[in-house]
Amino acid sequence: MADTSDDLLAPSGGDDLLASPGATDGHAAAQIAHPAVRTGDAVQWAESITTTLAASIVVIAILSWALQRRNARSPLLGFLRLLGLCALPLFILPIGSFATLEVSKRVEFCQSCHTAMDPYVLDMRSEESNTLAAIHFKNRYIQDEQCYQCHADYGVFGAARAKIRGLKHLDRWLAQTSTARGDEQIHHYGPYRNELCLNCHAGSKKFLDAKDGVHRDNAAELTTRDPVTSGPAMPCLQCHGPAHRSLAEWKVKHGVAP
Repeated sequence: MADTSDDLLAPSGGDDLLASPGATDGHAAAQIAHPAVRTGDAVQWAESITTTLAASIVVIAILSWALQRRNARSPLLGFLRLLGLCALPLFILPIGSFATLEVSKRVEFCQSCHTAMDPYVLDMRSEESNTLAAIHFKNRYIQDEQCYQCHADYGVFGAARAKIRGLKHLDRWLAQTSTARGDEQIHHYGPYRNELCLNCHAGSKKFLDAKDGVHRDNAAELTTRDPVTSGPAMPCLQCHGPAHRSLAEWKVKHGVAP
């Protein structure tokens, strides 16, 4: 039996289903032009719970203050203080920390340091750019948290190192160093590891069959490290790239004074 899977979107006379009258209005076009937004996930629940608990603590503080002003010697006052100063903060600490750590993985969070990160995030989101970041973004090779997925090593220790570096970045942002102001090129911490590419690409048919199996032929070099540089023996960026536009290129393209 012939495989007609490629024609599933054209069930009648070869016409594309997406071109049917019911799917061409503005709402439908918007639905397929942007990735779906997840709702009700763990992060959103954590954000909502943290906000609710924080608001509850504020309300409890106001009630306690009101009872204190009335010189009320009520068991209720002691209970409210115990609840607002001890119990609820114990719940907020782990839930709020989880929400904060997860939100810090978002592209919007990375871009919040505008002068430093705008050139890289805007280039990644540009339809015209052919950098690796832009190609991965516009083809949805990485669905979300694109910055974090490519710049944080996998596993618990990788996430911890990424957060520690984030604190260093915050310190530089507060100190308004030349890189934070967007005056100086940001450089990667050491050689970029091929593992960050292979975690997604390894095993895919397109990757394995590319250019008559060039990745298979160079598997040893792609998966071993150079003892001198501590980087990959054959970096993925040797053949693919650049990952981002340089700061100087971005300024020239957008007419920004160097």
